[in-house]
Amino acid sequence: MRRYITVMILSLLCISAFADVTPPTYVFMAPPRQGPVAGAAIYGRIAKFLTKATGASFTFHYVNNWLTYTEAVRTNQADLYFDGPAFIGWRIARWHDAAAVALKGQLNLVLVGKAHNQDVTQVSDLIGRGVCAFSPPNLGTLTLESWFQNPERKPYIVVIHSFPEGMRDIITGKCVGMMEPVPVFKRMSAKFPGLIRIIHKAALMPNQGFSIGARVPPALRQKIIAALLSPAGLEATKPLRDMFGHKGLVATPDSLYLPYRKLLNVMVGF
Repeated sequence: MRRYITVMILSLLCISAFADVTPPTYVFMAPPRQGPVAGAAIYGRIAKFLTKATGASFTFHYVNNWLTYTEAVRTNQADLYFDGPAFIGWRIARWHDAAAVALKGQLNLVLVGKAHNQDVTQVSDLIGRGVCAFSPPNLGTLTLESWFQNPERKPYIVVIHSFPEGMRDIITGKCVGMMEPVPVFKRMSAKFPGLIRIIHKAALMPNQGFSIGARVPPALRQKIIAALLSPAGLEATKPLRDMFGHKGLVATPDSLYLPYRKLLNVMVGF
């Protein structure tokens, strides 16, 4: 009987020890820019690739709205993210995440207005007027908000859900401007020839990229970076890069993103 009890205790200890060393599954998240099927095709593909390339387990967790995504960032729910410079910089400062790999090139945003509208020719002319914008944390909207430190002297936001909607609202006078990436402005200029123009060019910003959470061991961080920058990594990220029109990836330092953490100051909880 004593021998049986001893064997049982040893078995339980072995089970406990095995449970303690079970490798974790690392959660990968990205903003809700597409539906679950497209999200799995773009980001789930990357999680599967990293699992195979690094020997660690990765899973993509899809969220279907920005409120859930921003709460996940704010409460540190994932270990790997792909998103913009404001979120990356904030996580580096708050959760000690590390910038890893980004799309090549820089983000180039412009303030667009109606052609020949002489009432709005510079940023300060927006004060007290309606500006078409996506709801925060859209990077263009955060950038626009950062230009106005006095809450009593700023434009008011006319919420839109697409760039063509914003352009139509500018042309019809519902709002006087909106923020757009330069490639979008070029497309909208072709769609609305002679009707819109650039009012102001924002300072260039680092591109969207991957950042890695502090729960990921340093050795695995290096494996993730090396895997993403490899030829196989470029193949795995091709749908993602194609979606944003970028051909390559580049390693990025924390210092590149830290200044942009302040863009989230306008949001509750950040």
